[in-house]
Amino acid sequence: MKIGIALLVISFCFGQSGYFGSVSFDYSGSENGTFHAESTDSTFGGASAIKTTSENGTAILISAFQPLDSVTFSAMFIYLQTPDTNMTSNVWTLPPADWTDPDVVFGFFPVLDSSTFNQFAVLIPDSIALDSTILDSAFLTDLFTEIFVIISQDAYVGFTGSINLNQISTDSMNGNFNVIAYQNGFPPPEVNITNGSIQLNRVTLPQVNVENEPDIPKGIRLYPAYPNPFNPVTTIRFIIGDEYMPSLQINIFDLNGRLVETLVNGEKAIGEHEITWNGSHLPSGIYFVQLISGRLIQTQKLILMK
Repeated sequence: MKIGIALLVISFCFGQSGYFGSVSFDYSGSENGTFHAESTDSTFGGASAIKTTSENGTAILISAFQPLDSVTFSAMFIYLQTPDTNMTSNVWTLPPADWTDPDVVFGFFPVLDSSTFNQFAVLIPDSIALDSTILDSAFLTDLFTEIFVIISQDAYVGFTGSINLNQISTDSMNGNFNVIAYQNGFPPPEVNITNGSIQLNRVTLPQVNVENEPDIPKGIRLYPAYPNPFNPVTTIRFIIGDEYMPSLQINIFDLNGRLVETLVNGEKAIGEHEITWNGSHLPSGIYFVQLISGRLIQTQKLILMK
């Protein structure tokens, strides 16, 4: 599937730590159906979330999509914020108190195609480093504002109801929601969204034995793969700054933490290195590239689309 991934890509791109799992609900009214998006290692549809915390509070971005055919899909988007910086649960009520600075936004696209996808895609930088200042709070605020503008034009936007996250931890994010949403038009089309369920978990990669290894090497860096998303080949770039690496591994894992392939296992000299990974033998989905050297472990997300 080559289109319709922007909502999910946004969640993947922002934040080294993400949540993956399932979102489901029923909807009736102007349109009727059941939405179910579940992240697996064999299908590209799925649900994900990121949580960012700053001195101003906590923001959560949840996105999910369900492929309908080879060119269209259904998508759901939830943006939540609160001044609480140590939140373990919370309830957000629609409508927000201030539409110009909403603390909750709900959007649902029963059918989405490439035209709306392209509006999302232009918001995502071509390459994002994990420590880049592009991910500061001002950038994220502007991004969410742009997303809200797109959603308000094309999606069913939540106007009444509530979203309850009854568990927010480092390991999982679970909750439920019931929302009545309207779309632009006269009279405005309406859908009643019921039995909403959010079940997300952090992905845990295998533990690595680092006994009798040297201290963390200086100047080593795993950069975001490019292109990403990719089909079926991507380039993985890493730099070894000022120390010879007697032991270096670069592995590929699937969404369930299973080792898929080892790309590097041995010595690497100082300097910049590039390797390619060909995923033509694997299904579309979410993968992770992990660099291990001594006590240093760096991980990046990969999205294989076919």
